[in-house]
Amino acid sequence: MKLAKTIIWINALIFVVYGIIFLLIPVESSNWVIDTSPSTTSGLIDMRATYGGLTIAVGIIFYLLASQEATLRLGLISVIVALVSMAVTRFIGIIVDGNPNPTMLIYLVLEIVFAVVGLFAFIRLNK
Repeated sequence: MKLAKTIIWINALIFVVYGIIFLLIPVESSNWVIDTSPSTTSGLIDMRATYGGLTIAVGIIFYLLASQEATLRLGLISVIVALVSMAVTRFIGIIVDGNPNPTMLIYLVLEIVFAVVGLFAFIRLNK
């Protein structure tokens, strides 16, 4: 149970911090992640809302799910589903679009590693 909570809390923290960074400094964050930034104010607003607000919300949801024993399994499943979805769609993007920057490859590896560790924790939790 401790491993499951730890996995969820780590992901909650990562999502919240990532979201706050995109909320506060979207241009710099975007340049670091995708080598460019939105060229319109609406693009920046959407970046703050999507990369910022939505990502913060996901992190908060992860935290809430990890905070109660009754929702721990759901929290772990949520983390696994989110990370696998991100990894699969990122991988598809790499195949279809090609030429990813190093950040995309680092994210892909981290998504896979955390998803596998999360799956391991889920299996342990169910024994």
